[in-house]
Amino acid sequence: MRLMMMTLLLCALVPALACGGGGAQNANAQRPTPTPAPTPAAAAPALPRSATCVLISDEEMKEAQGESPADAQGSEHSAEGLSMSQCFYRLPTFDKSVNLEVVSALDGAPGGALKEYWRKRFHPNAIEARELLRQRAEEARLAREEELKREREAGQVREGGRRKKNREEEHWRPERVNGVGDEAYWSGNQKMWTLAVLRRDRVVRVTLTGGPDNRDENLKKATALARSALKRL
Repeated sequence: MRLMMMTLLLCALVPALACGGGGAQNANAQRPTPTPAPTPAAAAPALPRSATCVLISDEEMKEAQGESPADAQGSEHSAEGLSMSQCFYRLPTFDKSVNLEVVSALDGAPGGALKEYWRKRFHPNAIEARELLRQRAEEARLAREEELKREREAGQVREGGRRKKNREEEHWRPERVNGVGDEAYWSGNQKMWTLAVLRRDRVVRVTLTGGPDNRDENLKKATALARSALKRL
């Protein structure tokens, strides 16, 4: 009798326990999974300067131009067996910005490629040839203006009219500079000046903005910057 009652009691408890377990599982299934907090985005690493952009320090630029660079952007390209690596140092006062270029021969380039590059730009014969071309262009311009003047006086009108000479694009004859590199030349126009320096297997070009009134001052600054770059090559 007692055994029968215990059996009936156990039979009643088993479904209840099963229902209770299922309820707990349902509760866990319905409980929302917490959303993990977003991880803060890591700061973008500073872009490294190109090899040319580290040739002049911020302190050296400030000493020459009175300001430290706000930015320095480098670029690379090649042509005729030569590598041209540039860096534009942008200063807070934009007109004080400086462009630095380093030219060198590529591996496998013909021997003397860099010297030929230099010769075409600064050899006396090359300079004389450019001067002759400019002189002929100037004579042709004057002849054209004289012809147009005669036509206007005769009552003839030709389309196009008088063409004003763009002196801002006229480069003055390069001048030899002593005391920097193996050989150096200083040239410019109404907008900018460039010091080109040859030393062994490199050509360094420093370009500054500024008109003819700043010629001597810019030459002094460009020479100091070129020497800074040369000591790191």
